[in-house]
Amino acid sequence: MDHLNVSAVSGGSAVVTLFVESQNSSSERRFQKSLTIEELKVRLEPIVGIRPIDQQLVLLDAASNPVCEISGDDSRMLGFYPVKDLMTLSVKTTNSSAQMNFDESQVEKYVMEDDEYDRRRDTVRAFKRRHRMGRFADGASEVSIDEDAKAKELALSIPVGSRCEVALPDGEFRKRGTVRFVGETGFRPGYWVGVEYDEPVGKNDGSVDGTKYFQCAADYGSFVRPDKVTTGDFPEEDIFGSDLEEM
Repeated sequence: MDHLNVSAVSGGSAVVTLFVESQNSSSERRFQKSLTIEELKVRLEPIVGIRPIDQQLVLLDAASNPVCEISGDDSRMLGFYPVKDLMTLSVKTTNSSAQMNFDESQVEKYVMEDDEYDRRRDTVRAFKRRHRMGRFADGASEVSIDEDAKAKELALSIPVGSRCEVALPDGEFRKRGTVRFVGETGFRPGYWVGVEYDEPVGKNDGSVDGTKYFQCAADYGSFVRPDKVTTGDFPEEDIFGSDLEEM
């Protein structure tokens, strides 16, 4: 009977986005509400590193208050419980002596640039901003005074027109370009550096939300935090250079 009443109980879409938290990891995941709890635990194992038999699942609301414990009949569907988008699924182990199976090296990672993540409307950050929670609450500053002062000092030391290299968060890939803008913006508080990349690996044409900060071709522009930018002698790379030398 539980299986026949999934949409009526949880309502809305057949897919739910949950923030999965455990001792080993924290990530956003999408799950079909038609998954049984047994199937859900199997999918959670490579994410949290806890065997299905040892998993204790607790559903939390957006303010991290417990909503219910997902326990008992594992043949029930996830949609049987009052799950809603951007709730937190807390996963703990009931067996403290068991060795965790979590192998971070086997997890495929995707690192999104901060400005792109900030523009998305389906994230935990966007949810908290809409509902004025946490650092977005009335009277709360998105960045501390100390952090803002340091960012300003660093930003103002970056000359517009200088060549630069931008390091992505994973540290494995760097992009070269020219600094076209330094300062505050209307799309997010704090200081930003607008970069025109040498290759079409950017996110925009120097505009965000209809405001033009600098001019460049589409997909050549991007905005990054000052601490991600290094200025210096960074000539445009010849991506075909090595091939020509081998011919």
